[in-house]
Amino acid sequence: MPTLVKLKIESFSKPDCDAGSRLNYILAVINPDSYSRDFKIDYDNPEIIGDPGNTSFFAGMGTSTFSLNRLVVDGTGVIPLPGADSVDDYIEKFSNVVYSYQGALHRPPYLKISWGNLMVIGVCTAMKVDYKLFKPDGTALRAFIDLTLIESTDPATIAKEAGRSSSDLTHERIVKAGDTLPLMSYEIYGDSSLYVKVAEHNNMDSFMDIKPGDKIFFPPLKN
Repeated sequence: MPTLVKLKIESFSKPDCDAGSRLNYILAVINPDSYSRDFKIDYDNPEIIGDPGNTSFFAGMGTSTFSLNRLVVDGTGVIPLPGADSVDDYIEKFSNVVYSYQGALHRPPYLKISWGNLMVIGVCTAMKVDYKLFKPDGTALRAFIDLTLIESTDPATIAKEAGRSSSDLTHERIVKAGDTLPLMSYEIYGDSSLYVKVAEHNNMDSFMDIKPGDKIFFPPLKN
């Protein structure tokens, strides 16, 4: 008889989720019946006066999302709660793994979800808990968790796959929500301190003077 492998969610302090940066983990009470993945590609559609058509220009690979729907948390005693004494205890530990703000990181953790051949790395964008069954005193006996992640790739892997480590190329990037110039500089060059030179190249008065939709040029620089 095959061994039951439960879905595992691990939290990490680093985007590459290496073993040395693992913070915590939790196992699913019951493996999910389904999960979903949403893949996108971003295009720019510049408006040209007098042009009756609309040409789409590739802007980059868009944000991919991964969703776990209605993970069962059963506290009736039929199924043991892994590492928890009650439904509320399990949900608190689940939230601490996937959702809690990490003071040392100044952000929530990076997550890795693994189950069989499935392996997803990303960050939590939403967590919802529905409580459905209670004891007479109001203690929760059953709940369902919905979890949504934005998939994430660490900068070193991005540079390797996209060839961005080349110092001979000028990179053009469109600023997205959450982008900062130091972070974008790290993704391009592997060195966030080069944001100063990038700001100078783009004639910025301040490195904080960016907003979603801005076009930033990253010139060839040596880190």
